[in-house]
Amino acid sequence: MLAATVTGWWMEWDLRGRSELPPIVVRNWSGTLCTSSAEVLLFWVAPMASLAIFLFFCYAIDRTLFKQRWSLLEIARRTWWRLASFVIPLQMVAAGFTAIFEGKVSGTAWLASAGVVSLIGTRFMRRAEGMKFNRLKSGELRNRAFAMASQMGVTLGRVYMVPAGKKHLTNAYGMSNAVGLTDSLGKYLTKAQVDYVIAHELAHIKLRHTRKHLLIVIGVFSTMTVMLFRFSQYALHLRFLAQFAVIFVPLSALYYFSRQFEYSADRVALEFTGEPEVAVRALINLHKVDEIPMQAARFSEFFMTHPSLAHRVEAIARIGQIPAQQLSAVLEDAGVSRVARQDIKLMRPS
Repeated sequence: MLAATVTGWWMEWDLRGRSELPPIVVRNWSGTLCTSSAEVLLFWVAPMASLAIFLFFCYAIDRTLFKQRWSLLEIARRTWWRLASFVIPLQMVAAGFTAIFEGKVSGTAWLASAGVVSLIGTRFMRRAEGMKFNRLKSGELRNRAFAMASQMGVTLGRVYMVPAGKKHLTNAYGMSNAVGLTDSLGKYLTKAQVDYVIAHELAHIKLRHTRKHLLIVIGVFSTMTVMLFRFSQYALHLRFLAQFAVIFVPLSALYYFSRQFEYSADRVALEFTGEPEVAVRALINLHKVDEIPMQAARFSEFFMTHPSLAHRVEAIARIGQIPAQQLSAVLEDAGVSRVARQDIKLMRPS
């Protein structure tokens, strides 16, 4: 919805907004704003303001539904950093490609700046959401992680403990040479299941997914920039189609590769642990804690960084060669409803 709103506003702005809206603002704020200032104000503030209201109410509803302890000030802070990490960079991408459509090299500076703003915004958004990475310097969990890393051939630099906090986080995070584990994992997962989760995050490091993600971002935007410079005269004639493409093609590509990274990390983790049933139970428990549906609509999953649980379970069952009857029993024992189990394509005997 955030991407669609920014894209829709960008199209509307080029169609009528730039010519019709600024004069209205100038008339109402006579002596305060000139036309150029009104253009800047409208282009940037209108989508930000509307999406800020939308996000604030979404976070407020989440607080009620999931019984979170966020104050209104904390919700406002989360809203701002969500805008700074995603919405504002998208608007900068729109400004950059607008310049590129006109053949201006300055558009590339907008795109580079959008990436920097997104990285900074994401870091602060994590803080606003209560994600604090406290480095573990000792302890059984840290020792297990380093031992597993050594066995998997992974150079692990640090292990972090992340407090569950007000968002009730129950997850794990893989970075370039570090892993983060929430302190609530042991409450919902067995030791073997936690080991699988650690192995999954170590697999991200082994496969260098953080670096590959960055290269994909650079590659996708560089390719689109070169193509638009090369065919700028055609892009102007197909402006609305080009506007849709420069927002959604990069996003869909990044989401696609992110989902593929999850599948490959599951595969490497399974090769290490050799316990596909444990992997299935671990993922089910994590999804139950976060109250995430087992299956996602096809269109929704197209814009998800992780595959749906049903698809990940199917992939794990294929890799681990879990027979259909056995997988069905595992799912039932793990508390998966009959309706949800029907969403999973069970392996049939060959």
